[in-house]
Amino acid sequence: LLAAVAARTGRFPKFRLALSCHACWKGMVRNIHSLPAYSAMLKCFLSLALAVSMLLTNSLLSSQVAFAGGPAEPRFGAVAPFESPDRAGEAGVGWGRMLIWWREIQPNGPDQWNSQHVPNQVIERELRDGRQIVGLLISTPHWASDGGNPYDPPRGLYLPIEDPNNLWAQFTRRMAERYRGRIDQWIVWNEPDVWDSKSSGFTWSGSVEDFYQLQKVAYLSIKRANPNAVVTTPGFTYWWDRQYNRRQYFERLLEVASKDPTAPANGWYFDAAVLQLYNNPAGLFDIVSEYKAIMQRFGLDKPIWINETNVAPWNDPQTPLTNDNHRATLSEQANYIAQATAYALAAGVKRLAIYKMRDDPTFYPGAESYGLVRADGTVRPAYYSYKMVVRQFSDAKSAKLQRRDAWTMIGIETSDSWISVLWNNTSHPLSVAIEARAAEAKLIGIDDSLTTIRPNDGRLEFILSPATHQPYKDRPELHFIGGPTVIVKQPKVGQTPPRPLIGDGWLSPATGQRVTGAWLEFFEQNGGLHNLGHPLTGLVRDERTGQTVQVFQRAVLEWHPELAADQRIQRRLLADLLYPGADKPADPASMPPGSQYFPFSPKRPTGLGHYVSDLAPDGTPLYFKEYFDSHGGVRAFGYPKEPPKLRDGRWTQRFQAAVFEYHPEFDRDGFVAGTTVPSRRYRVLLELLGERY
Repeated sequence: LLAAVAARTGRFPKFRLALSCHACWKGMVRNIHSLPAYSAMLKCFLSLALAVSMLLTNSLLSSQVAFAGGPAEPRFGAVAPFESPDRAGEAGVGWGRMLIWWREIQPNGPDQWNSQHVPNQVIERELRDGRQIVGLLISTPHWASDGGNPYDPPRGLYLPIEDPNNLWAQFTRRMAERYRGRIDQWIVWNEPDVWDSKSSGFTWSGSVEDFYQLQKVAYLSIKRANPNAVVTTPGFTYWWDRQYNRRQYFERLLEVASKDPTAPANGWYFDAAVLQLYNNPAGLFDIVSEYKAIMQRFGLDKPIWINETNVAPWNDPQTPLTNDNHRATLSEQANYIAQATAYALAAGVKRLAIYKMRDDPTFYPGAESYGLVRADGTVRPAYYSYKMVVRQFSDAKSAKLQRRDAWTMIGIETSDSWISVLWNNTSHPLSVAIEARAAEAKLIGIDDSLTTIRPNDGRLEFILSPATHQPYKDRPELHFIGGPTVIVKQPKVGQTPPRPLIGDGWLSPATGQRVTGAWLEFFEQNGGLHNLGHPLTGLVRDERTGQTVQVFQRAVLEWHPELAADQRIQRRLLADLLYPGADKPADPASMPPGSQYFPFSPKRPTGLGHYVSDLAPDGTPLYFKEYFDSHGGVRAFGYPKEPPKLRDGRWTQRFQAAVFEYHPEFDRDGFVAGTTVPSRRYRVLLELLGERY
């Protein structure tokens, strides 16, 4: 009964349960012989208990994987997770690819079998931890080919699979039989599209026709030994053909299959197509879509797996490399993981594995270290990113891509949530917002952290930081990996994912710069052109303060993410920077009638001891208070730092964030020349502090 409970909780594989029950029964029967009375009765009772236990165990084993919390076919895996099983378990890795070299299992002949190449203890540990194993079969032994090379086609490949001289058929059948129930998913070879024999990745010297026969023989032999097995194509690189203007190997392979009359009845001899894609996360959508289109031309609709994906970091202090070959920083690698997996979900990829779980023990200068875990057991930021992906995206039911030149958003539907994944594709910050579906949402960090956020007027607003990954030094504007990924999780309300509220904004005809999103709202609500002037920049990073800002003719607007949603854009106190200091507090008794006084207090910011008025000290009408009140008051301009003063024959007044100027030439009836704008709208103008700054 305890064994059955163990099965229910998914802690032990079936064969260990059977051994445990058998040993338990033997021990009980052996000890019961010491009881003179009731021996037969107790034996009968224990036999009945054992029968019930085994029946219960078998029935519960059928639901073991689902009960353990993962789907029957887990979506996210890694290459060789058994090299760091504890870290793999912590991250939730659901399956692992195991490289199996034929030449290592049978190094000297067909009667030899090196069982240590695929250690039982490794298989048991993986299964015990709930990870499925996918075996990759590759590499011809020297005795099995005419050329004696590991990349040569095996001898007897075109013989019937029952013929003992079809060496590949006998090997693949034996593998499927030996590991049935433990390894039920098989990949046939790896990257045969690497055609250059001088490349370290060269694995296949035969023709496309030879490879089709290799695939066909493996499929038939494995299925005969294990009808429930899954057999995939090799992982294709895509780029080896693309860069040399060759038709895709996969397409050429299907063309050969289309001429085989036995292919349709046998599923074209593969259950899933496999891609191995690096460096550019968008490839996991674009190239997958291209492969789907290739299959559709042959009337096929097979699942697609991504068996390898990643980007090599160049700035890891333990394994430093040069910043070329499309490499990334450690933080860019972490963002690659999130963006690539989101793209893959949008493309409908069934399975995805990161290459690889852990670095090789020895680092050779110039070699690339992709591991989520370093050789010494420490983890890279990409590890936490993948842990977040597995935790948040594994339950994805669907995903929709919305992509623009400046930004990308992928909306993911899970059982109970909408997850919006956004990033910036440009070299400058972007102001964006998405539709809010509830009173609060969760902001998911790339490090798997969670922060509660709340909407403002039905919107969740963000600044998307710039992309920094530059794969080509001569094209600094081109980025493969987007900027830091923003991931927002909201309750599942409605039938469609939250919309991005990212309009084109307003384009200044005078400067060619655009104001968008929350910045445009602030611009429109705080005087627009009259108050701020034309934008002189887009969103940029102020290197002196580290803030995201936008510079206008008369102002600089700052982004403050730490503040409440309606206060995140603040006007920089430019007049304090350009005209530091303030006059001594004025005597309230000296104020013109109708003025507003802001008393000075050293303890709290109630003012600087000055006033704002519609009259100058000599009684000249200025309309400064009228303008101050109607264009944002203290929030827009700060406190007055002085009384109105004549400067170069013009009445002015300095505030913390602006300088008011009275222009009597506009204080008249009529309209501005060539417009329908009343002339008096411009009798108060602001100094061009933004231009000067």
